[in-house]
Amino acid sequence: MATSSKSVSMTQGPLLSVLLRVAWPITITNLAQASFDIVNAFWVGRLGEAAIAAVTASGPLFFVLIGLGSGLATAGAVLIAQNMGAKRLDQIDHVAAQTLLMVGMVALGFTLAGAFSTSAVLTLIGVEPSIHARAVDYLHIRFIGMIPMFGFMAMQAMLQAAGEVRFAMKVQIGSVAANALLDPLLIFGVGPFPALGVTGAALATVLVQIGALLVLLHHLLSGRSALHLRRAHFRPDWSHIRLATGLGLPASIEQAIRTFSSVLLMALAASFGTLGLAAYGVGTRPLFFWFTPMLGLSIATAVVVGQNIGAGLIDRAEQAARIAAWLGFAGMTVIGLAHLPFVPAIMTALAPGEADVIASASTFAYIYFPFLGVLTVPQAMLGAFRGAGSPSHSMTISIIMQWLFQMPVAYLIAFASPWGIVGIWWSYPIANLAATALCLYWFRYGSWRRRLTKPVPAQ
Repeated sequence: MATSSKSVSMTQGPLLSVLLRVAWPITITNLAQASFDIVNAFWVGRLGEAAIAAVTASGPLFFVLIGLGSGLATAGAVLIAQNMGAKRLDQIDHVAAQTLLMVGMVALGFTLAGAFSTSAVLTLIGVEPSIHARAVDYLHIRFIGMIPMFGFMAMQAMLQAAGEVRFAMKVQIGSVAANALLDPLLIFGVGPFPALGVTGAALATVLVQIGALLVLLHHLLSGRSALHLRRAHFRPDWSHIRLATGLGLPASIEQAIRTFSSVLLMALAASFGTLGLAAYGVGTRPLFFWFTPMLGLSIATAVVVGQNIGAGLIDRAEQAARIAAWLGFAGMTVIGLAHLPFVPAIMTALAPGEADVIASASTFAYIYFPFLGVLTVPQAMLGAFRGAGSPSHSMTISIIMQWLFQMPVAYLIAFASPWGIVGIWWSYPIANLAATALCLYWFRYGSWRRRLTKPVPAQ
């Protein structure tokens, strides 16, 4: 089986060039993915504070499940990357099919669980009765789209691991364009479309995700991809399932812990009333938008490190991680500082007419924007650990960052000092400064390099 002519070679050539060629399409892909929520927020913001708060309350709960399910996509991507580096092309199709099989079953389980537990969980995290019904309606629609969304995420991750980063980018950009067209039609009711409010935003997203899944399926079945789907590979391979679970479970826990921490931070913000919750939702929109290219760099680092680990090029893999960390720190610091003059305008666009929400969210943004580069370094390092076959190390560091650094800092400053909700805002840079130091220490002294596949025997 030959690899796609459009895939990026990651085990040869200057590493900076390789990282940029892999990272920029993945970054654009992830920016486009983040734009789903930005577009939704833009249109939902026209419905008022209650609608903003309803979508804000819905988001973290939904993304906890995404985090839990994304670990299997991560496992598939790591195994494909290392097999690509080792030239074990015979294993790649098998990994792809097994990954989709596992992801589909997990997504089905989450769909059923979400349908029955949404209302109770929203009540548990303290969502006010005035927005509870809207949040439930929004989440029920999103849960219907779990299977196509998970399938799309898994195929996208595996194509990126195989080096087909531009095709995944094009599909994601097309999805955002379609979502931008559907949102106002279904939210406000244009022409024959009904006015569905926040439910319309959810429905537009699900319809677009189904379309994107069908496009990727066609690509994998067309013979033009490095990955091919064949019926025989979908028979459960229990040895592979055990290996993938061992890799995917720590990655799932890491993502879920990160998102669950956002739920708790949101709950802390909600303890300051609807204003606090809305300010958290509006203030985190730009942060989450720029966190997405941070994750894009993390994915690119994992892919490049994974292929080089698979090829036995350990020194090259380590150098790739160093370059990625410096690249992310410098680039995101510049981006963060460049945003400072535009903070009030950004928040006004996201919450028009809501002066108190704009003021509180702007304070949040002024705190985190100068530290965007610091927030990026741990993501690059954690990506390197995952690509090297050590997602448990990445998980452990993430848990330490969230539960030993960020949550205590947020709680203590918010409730044991006169700063109030500003303490939640400051917990972001403080926790990431500590995580950066921990990641750099483990990169230097930890045993994170793990080769998961054997090279093709010499003929």
